[in-house]
Amino acid sequence: MTHHVPGAGRAGRISGGEDRWSLVVAAGVLAFAAGFAAMHYVVALHLQRDDGVSATTTGLTLLAFPLGMGLAGPLGGRLADLPQALGSARPGGTPIGARPVAVTGAALTAAGLLLLVPLGDGWSPLDVAWRLALAGVGMGLNGGPTQALVISAAPPDRAATVGSTVQFARSLGFALGPALATAAWGLSGPGAGVRAGLALAATAACLAVPLLALPGRGAGPLLEKTTEAAAAAHD
Repeated sequence: MTHHVPGAGRAGRISGGEDRWSLVVAAGVLAFAAGFAAMHYVVALHLQRDDGVSATTTGLTLLAFPLGMGLAGPLGGRLADLPQALGSARPGGTPIGARPVAVTGAALTAAGLLLLVPLGDGWSPLDVAWRLALAGVGMGLNGGPTQALVISAAPPDRAATVGSTVQFARSLGFALGPALATAAWGLSGPGAGVRAGLALAATAACLAVPLLALPGRGAGPLLEKTTEAAAAAHD
């Protein structure tokens, strides 16, 4: 005898929708990582090859990015969890604060990369460093909340798969960024190569903002209800 499980079709539609949404977020993470990696590569080469800056000064200048990222990382997690801590979050599913913090972080990083696009020979390492610090703060705010968005929206039986997909997208972005920046630099020629590479980095970061802003539904509570309905049907 075949039992009809109430909500089974709805659960399938929800699962498929969340899978598609997770892929969209993964695409945003890929673009974000590619923008960061392209920027890092181009700025380091410009400072040493074009400006003649020492390796030590170049390293200290680039250190502004991870410094900003490290300082903002814990803050991003706390801000994402704040609505839940105040008791204003919905039970289960995606934390209410995660998406706004993730999108704000992506926007700050995009702004920092856009400010780097006019990079020229007259810029001092300090001029570069504060822009890198701004981008790093955005990256720090973005990381934890983005991971929370994806994991909390995934069905429990696919949380690890979805999480690894996002990590793969991030790693792929790190690999593609310098390669694409090199291609843009080579196609634009020595004079405009730096700006072309940085424009590509900024474009990738800007693309990540709307992708991360797309709304998704937390799967947790809905799946729990579906499981309860299935158990009731068998009883």
